[in-house]
Amino acid sequence: MAPRLTGISITLLAAGLVFSTLAYAENVYRWTDEDGKIHYGRTLPPDHANRPYELLNGAGVVIERVEDPLALQRQPDQTEESTELAPLFTPDEVRVRSDNLLMLRYNNEEDLISAMQVKIDELGYDARLINQSRASTMTAMAGHISNAANRQRAGMPEESELEKNIYSLRQRLRRSEGQLIALKDREVKIRAKFENNLVRYRFLINGGRPGETDNS
Repeated sequence: MAPRLTGISITLLAAGLVFSTLAYAENVYRWTDEDGKIHYGRTLPPDHANRPYELLNGAGVVIERVEDPLALQRQPDQTEESTELAPLFTPDEVRVRSDNLLMLRYNNEEDLISAMQVKIDELGYDARLINQSRASTMTAMAGHISNAANRQRAGMPEESELEKNIYSLRQRLRRSEGQLIALKDREVKIRAKFENNLVRYRFLINGGRPGETDNS
């Protein structure tokens, strides 16, 4: 007979499936909802932006744990000068290492372009999740506004809890809009990075030496 899975086994299995799917993602968020259920995703849901979460790398190792996201936003700017450490490599050595890594990572131009598309597709997936959340938020807010309008027409007193819900939903929509703008900005940066890598890759496969400046 097959061994019976316990609740812990099921949780570990689900986490394993998540990380096998997101193995190449730069960041994976982990958070717990109000019911105590653990979730994983490439972005935080809008309604969890101000709640505790963890940031994991592709191997599932926690690289950052945030207990109070609002506290991070309230931190003052660091104006004091920090002690700078001497760099481990010279700029020329950094360029050589970067070029060698570029050649090792991609076998041809198509691999490089495909890698860029994977990144863009990930952003598209995140955008769809945010838009789905926005749609449900807008539906809920429309219902609350309709309810408030009906109470007003009926001469009933305004309900403070209803007003609070409408305000909260509006704030959630604003956060979603900000997240979508951030995704667009990330897409622009990703495309620019891969375009630069593509130019450099073409220089190297056409005889350029690692670290050498392209003077053409």
